[in-house]
Amino acid sequence: MSIDWKLLVDVRERQKTVAMGVVARDRADAEQSQAQLQQAESWQQQQVQNKVQHWQATRGALSGGQCSVAEFRHAGAWSGALDAQIAQAGQAAAQAARAHTEREQVLEQSRRQLRAASGELEKARQMQQRARTERLHVQELRLENVNEESAAQAWAMRRPA
Repeated sequence: MSIDWKLLVDVRERQKTVAMGVVARDRADAEQSQAQLQQAESWQQQQVQNKVQHWQATRGALSGGQCSVAEFRHAGAWSGALDAQIAQAGQAAAQAARAHTEREQVLEQSRRQLRAASGELEKARQMQQRARTERLHVQELRLENVNEESAAQAWAMRRPA
């Protein structure tokens, strides 16, 4: 059985090309998930900052003596609403972090597959080259044998009987 090395190399090249496409797609997905994570973290930080500003304003009103009990209760209720927004933003950031981690893992797996495909392609090319070298060596040996046989026949014909 003879192996068609050119065909094998072509197949390995196609596999590598497909793997490169998968890596590009997975990289874009990972970059998108990174952007979503940053956006979620930014939103969470903004919600925390909103609460800090709320209490700074409330503290300023209290220090100026301009805050009634009703206003203080309202400030407490608003603080609770801000806490809910902070918790929601925290959940969104945690979910975005998990999604990004998954995308990074998928990207790493596709990179491993690309490295494997590249290795298989290189191995096929090396085997193709070895087969070519061996074929040339066999041809040279055959040519040497033919030359030796021709020389032996020519010598035998020139030799006196």
